[in-house]
Amino acid sequence: MCSKWRSAGGNTAWIGFHRELAVKRAYHRFTVVYALLVLAPLWIYATQWLHAADQPFYTGKTIRIISGFAAGGTIDLSARLFARYLPKYISGNPTVIVQTMTGAGGQVAANYTYGVAKPDGLTLLQSPTGPIMNAFLAPESVQYEVRRVVVLWVSADSWVTVVNPKAAQVKRAEDLLRTTVRLRAGGSGLSSLRTLRPKLALEAFGVDHTLVTGYQGSSDLLLALEKGEIHLFEDPQDGYKTNIQPREKQGTVAVLWQTGTLTSDEVFKRSDLLPQVPTLGEILPKEKKKGPAWVAWKAAVVPQTFQYLMTTTPGVPADRLAILNRALEQMTQDAAFRKEFESTLGEPPDLLIGEQADRVVKDSLKKLFEDYQAGVDYLRALAKKK
Repeated sequence: MCSKWRSAGGNTAWIGFHRELAVKRAYHRFTVVYALLVLAPLWIYATQWLHAADQPFYTGKTIRIISGFAAGGTIDLSARLFARYLPKYISGNPTVIVQTMTGAGGQVAANYTYGVAKPDGLTLLQSPTGPIMNAFLAPESVQYEVRRVVVLWVSADSWVTVVNPKAAQVKRAEDLLRTTVRLRAGGSGLSSLRTLRPKLALEAFGVDHTLVTGYQGSSDLLLALEKGEIHLFEDPQDGYKTNIQPREKQGTVAVLWQTGTLTSDEVFKRSDLLPQVPTLGEILPKEKKKGPAWVAWKAAVVPQTFQYLMTTTPGVPADRLAILNRALEQMTQDAAFRKEFESTLGEPPDLLIGEQADRVVKDSLKKLFEDYQAGVDYLRALAKKK
């Protein structure tokens, strides 16, 4: 009986042992399966995250270069040229497109870029000086703090004032003092420097004149000049060789002066591309170079050091700005880019990039806000009268 009991008890213990072992094995399998179900996705996610972290930011991204002007103009042409060459020099090889956003002389595009677009380094603005100068000349149109604008590159440019010598009875600047013709100066918008500078210069010479505005660009103004609708207008130096010089040789157009650029010691420097053309500062009689009007001329020439520029939204992370600046530096050394730029735009791509470019604009803003405030006020008042 005892042996039978021992045998029965032994079987019971043996069964209990295996049952406990089976439970442990089942629990172990459950634990493994649970780990696979829960931890495997986390591991996959972590692997993907690490892989993504290794990828350049611009991989798979699209950069937009906003142009606030119609197709075919200087701003549009330069934006499309940049869009073709820039991806090659940005790690990740992003897509770069040009988006046209016209309106209010480029101000719609500026308000969008600086006030609406995300500060992610994917929206760039190609423009002339308008987005900066409108803060002074048309502040009601500006929806951003101009001193926070981030500058990527700038290009200096000089503008020439050209005249129809036969209609105006003027071949040289000094002839302005003798002509009996009431001169009509052509321009675009009333607050545009292209409009204001010729008017300011004529006032400095004491010449009777009127203003005709609303022209869309150089081709319209040149046609109006040849037809006699206007007697003079201002044109950028990049159009000199193709538009002005041939007519100058024919005698149908004469160049009176250039703006030049204003140096830090207030010297008007001639453009290297137009060494034969004097600046207004050189030919205006000494007694005329005083008072608010002369300070206004200085203020009007200040932005020629950044006549064309690329900017981006305030708040873009510094590492992305560094990527863009490095790409721009490399692109401007590309022989094919340089050749196409000069053949398309009429001048070499000698740009200031990154901190140098930003410093040029910030120093100019300081002059306009502080040193030449009286001149800015004069220009603003001049824009309100026709």
